Amino acid sequence: MSVLREPRFRRLLIGETVSGFGDSALFLALAVWARDLTDSDAAAGLVFLFLTVPGLASPLLGHLVDRVRRKPLLISLYAGMAVFVLSLLAVRSADDLWLIYLAAAAYGFMAVIPARNALLKDLLPSAAAAEARSWLIATREGARVVSPAVGTWIYVTYGPDVLVLLDSATFVVAVVALAGVRVTESPPEARGGEPLGRRLMAGFAHVRSVRLLRRLAGTLVAFMAVVGVMETAVFSAIDEGLGRPAEFFGVVASVQGAGSVVAGLGAIVLIRRLGELGTAAVAYGLLAAGMLLCAFPSLPVFLGGVVLIGMGVPLIAVALGTAEHLYTPSRLQGRVGAAVGMVTDGAQSMSIAAGAALIGVVDHRVMYAAIAAVSLSCALAVTVRRPPAPAVVPSLADTPAEERSAPTA
Repeated sequence: MSVLREPRFRRLLIGETVSGFGDSALFLALAVWARDLTDSDAAAGLVFLFLTVPGLASPLLGHLVDRVRRKPLLISLYAGMAVFVLSLLAVRSADDLWLIYLAAAAYGFMAVIPARNALLKDLLPSAAAAEARSWLIATREGARVVSPAVGTWIYVTYGPDVLVLLDSATFVVAVVALAGVRVTESPPEARGGEPLGRRLMAGFAHVRSVRLLRRLAGTLVAFMAVVGVMETAVFSAIDEGLGRPAEFFGVVASVQGAGSVVAGLGAIVLIRRLGELGTAAVAYGLLAAGMLLCAFPSLPVFLGGVVLIGMGVPLIAVALGTAEHLYTPSRLQGRVGAAVGMVTDGAQSMSIAAGAALIGVVDHRVMYAAIAAVSLSCALAVTVRRPPAPAVVPSLADTPAEERSAPTA
């Protein structure tokens, strides 16, 4: 049965899609807002720094997710953001810039708290894991295709206050949607026991102990350690390679997003036929081909490469996310998600910084070729001498309804 026939998942999907649309529409406009208030590119760039800094607290946030009930936590986060984002209505001058930075940090915390994926473990049977991840990624990427343009249009036409009110409303929609989801949650991790440091590092330890998870996470870290240079190289490719203005990046982002939507919808078929490692191998192959095509100074070829890159990234996310869901106990889901997110985000941040430093001395085509080489290496790493699939850790949803306790409202 398709996971879309499950009304509880439909509610979760609607809430996540609507709130995700509002989030990306606003937080991408925050940098523009900061730039308009200060006439400073540095002030705009600091918005993205505040978006990423909360990732440093990932182990603590993952531990929190495993210590509390996930549904009330998510509802509290959405409700809190619906109110907090309204503080941006007070922004009127450069003196209020700190409110924009505070909001960016709040969005950063929302992004790195792995409560939704942890809740999915209890909500859905194991057989639905891959399809659920596919739909969540496809709808998220679909929202990202249009939300930046919509957010910019609202900002320019009606001003930032309207955009703030819209985003607050999307959080309210998420609260209402999630409130109607009835789920039996696994008991939160008991207090006490092991030392705090060991509990915080339990996610890293679990990934190391499960060979398939270790292979998927390790190759993703290797890929992220180089792919960040593309954030800079793409502007050089647009300018020097294609002779287009920087604004053409908006077209590139939309084309990549379209590829991501297609791949997100098709990921379930690949997972069923090839498994998590086979799907990751296909993803890295697509990424390698896409990177090489982007090195050519031909618009159709370049955009073809962008589509392949857009397809590769979500396939990796579905493969790894499905493996985390299947092979991790419910009350480790938060810490495993936080552990993987922390190391991959850290690797990507370092490669973005490296790209910014190297673009003046290294041709963008060399950068794309280097990423392609690493992508091919990752494809080989998940293909050669594959570790056996570990035993699936059952979820509460795999247990017959009559054997479960009463649903948690």
